[in-house]
Amino acid sequence: MQGVIGVYSREGAATKSLHTLYGVQHRGQESSGVTAASDNSLRTWKGRGLVSAVLNENYAAFAHPSDYVIIGSASGENADNGYAPLESKENERYHFSLALDGFFPGTKISNEHVIKDSIIKYLGEGKGIIDAVKAAMKSHRNAYYCLVMAVWDRKEKKSLLVAARDERGVRPLYMAQNDESFYVASESAPVDVLTNMGEAFIERRDVVPGSILVVEDGELTEEQVLEPRRAFCVFEWVYFSRPDSVVEGKTVHNARKRFGHGLVEIHNLNEVYAKDKGNGLVVIPVPDSGRSVSTGTAEALGVTADEGVIKNAYMGRTYLIDDPDYRKVASDLKHNIIKETVKGKKVVITDDSIVRGTVSESIAKNLRQAGATEVDFLVSYAPIFYPCFSDPLDKPLAAKEFKGKGNEEIGALVAGNLPSIDNVRYNSEEKILEAVGLPHEHICTYCISGRDPFKE
Repeated sequence: MQGVIGVYSREGAATKSLHTLYGVQHRGQESSGVTAASDNSLRTWKGRGLVSAVLNENYAAFAHPSDYVIIGSASGENADNGYAPLESKENERYHFSLALDGFFPGTKISNEHVIKDSIIKYLGEGKGIIDAVKAAMKSHRNAYYCLVMAVWDRKEKKSLLVAARDERGVRPLYMAQNDESFYVASESAPVDVLTNMGEAFIERRDVVPGSILVVEDGELTEEQVLEPRRAFCVFEWVYFSRPDSVVEGKTVHNARKRFGHGLVEIHNLNEVYAKDKGNGLVVIPVPDSGRSVSTGTAEALGVTADEGVIKNAYMGRTYLIDDPDYRKVASDLKHNIIKETVKGKKVVITDDSIVRGTVSESIAKNLRQAGATEVDFLVSYAPIFYPCFSDPLDKPLAAKEFKGKGNEEIGALVAGNLPSIDNVRYNSEEKILEAVGLPHEHICTYCISGRDPFKE
């Protein structure tokens, strides 16, 4: 997963790009970088680490006042020969740099290299840069991506900003513009932050899947290259996106609250916890994506949500760690328990998913050591049967051999493998789709349903 941004502004593009890039940092925490372009140059600054570490005080010396096109990346991946953005200088006329959040199947090189090589190929056939990008989009119909490009046209002595989104729109892409500036970002929340800082936009919306946006000489043009075949990844609302983002018109926080409502309804938890309410029951989240779910669960139960697990924000994502022993150590370092919240209580804890179970068991064990009498895990997502085609992690805990069993039975089987957890209660696909609130056929739920939008 990766966060991408693009800024076109004749005034203060460097500062504006930095503010926007901070807003997508949560989508990629391994590396950061930007490419800046003016009328006579294109330059890239990138490295391993968070935005604040890579784009430090030295960035001010790198960014020129004449720069007006800047793209950026906060990446969770290391490209084969460096971090994103990825530059290309092969063409005589066009010098460009690109970053993307996406997946190109069947390749052993980085995603950025796949699309870069395609664009170079079409430039070599005599196409202009925009036609080359459109041709590349048409040649990768089995891929998904949100693409941003900074292009320096050596012949015309000017730069342009290009953004494109695949026809399925698996990953979000958001745009905003006013009379002076144009922005594109992986999510809407960075645009909200810019608004709070004084930017006034005349238009802001999701980029239509299958379209290409070009900002040249301060003017935006948009073209529908491919007919939309919408398949938005449901995990954007479950985990990936910030709770303050609005993805395809649906606020992430509200969707997650409705996940909590759905869990209470399908498991009849008002009856299950009837004797515990007001007598030692506490609802807490696993931060951060579990927070909104906890609020919704507490609302539906008629109790107050509390904080019981505190996250060290500097530990990174534990689910990316392959070694199970180190993942357990990392979880212990990352999560600490507020003992007064849970001591002597039946703890109902909400989280977005259980993939391997290592982190969930670690948290539950620490809750027990802090004095919790029982620990029930409410999972806002449904059982994961299939590793995502773009992110084949270890075999999920609720693996294919559980397929066909009911959620209650799967929850009991999973809890049986996690000794510190009394009950695991999963959400249902139906309630998840209902909570998001978009047409079901526009949502990809491959990892829980096995329905592959690339084969439909």
